[in-house]
Amino acid sequence: MPIITLTTDLGTRDHYAGSVKGALISAIPNATIIDITHDIEPFNTLHAAHVFRNCYRDFPVGTIHLIGVNAFHDAATATLVVQYQGCWFVAPDNGFFGLIWEEESPSSIFLLKEYESIFPMRDEFVRAASHIISGTVEQIAVKATTYRMSRMTKPLISEQYLRGSIVYFDRFGNAITNIQKKDFNAMVKGRNFTVAFKRYADVESLSLNYASVDESEKMCFFNSSGYLEIAINKGNARQLLNLNYSDTVQIDFH
Repeated sequence: MPIITLTTDLGTRDHYAGSVKGALISAIPNATIIDITHDIEPFNTLHAAHVFRNCYRDFPVGTIHLIGVNAFHDAATATLVVQYQGCWFVAPDNGFFGLIWEEESPSSIFLLKEYESIFPMRDEFVRAASHIISGTVEQIAVKATTYRMSRMTKPLISEQYLRGSIVYFDRFGNAITNIQKKDFNAMVKGRNFTVAFKRYADVESLSLNYASVDESEKMCFFNSSGYLEIAINKGNARQLLNLNYSDTVQIDFH
């Protein structure tokens, strides 16, 4: 029973996501379809990459991931089928793959042959999934060697500080940065530190989880994906701390 996931910017108020799932079940009746999300901000591949790269490894080998973000027909943007670590990925060649695999290489890349469709997610992507399952991808695609590259911004690292930025807000208003736990652990070396993100909002210790502080208190901790997060226990950090995308977050060691 093949597992097929959907990550799209189609939303749920219109018929688009339903049409894609209907076409999948019609083409692959025994498929298990899992919605990762349909609430990616329209056309925002950076948002899609952040959400997708933090969950796709939890799926079993053999899963087929369909990523339809900014996927409406565009003659300048091809559709790729990529194999990586035993799973398959179908997405537009719009920089998405470079955002989730910054320093890794997939085992196979295929470029789908030209296929005219107003709704590629329903038509072209479903067709690709059917051929992946039947082992006949090369009937509808040609081998490729690369894809369009985009990069996540990376923090600046010195002996005295880690300087990153806010790259994502979840639905609770928690701010996720691009500062990773592995970099912090390599830098801290038993020193005290201060996490600075607003002049009035510095934090001098890390929490284990949201409940580590009293309700309405701010905190910083490394989340389950290994990124530094700024939050307020049962509050909206984005609103209450006046945080925005790209705001600087700096860990000073002393």
